[in-house]
Amino acid sequence: MKYYTIGQFSKLVGKNIQTLRLWDKEEKLKPHHVTEGGHRYYSEQQINQVLQVPFVKKNRKVIGYCRVSSNKQKDD
Repeated sequence: MKYYTIGQFSKLVGKNIQTLRLWDKEEKLKPHHVTEGGHRYYSEQQINQVLQVPFVKKNRKVIGYCRVSSNKQKDD
């Protein structure tokens, strides 16, 4: 089985390295193994896991912001 560094894995799945570290910390996606030096390695199976739609949607936060201004609006 082939293993990928966190940098390689982030490029393959389209996620930021910081996001992967956060998922590791929150135990949403643990690396396949971590070396004694602290390097994270991910498996090919984990690539498929992350690329599945339910996994991405489950870990996604959506924030909306809307501001409407008009000519009749008073100054704050």
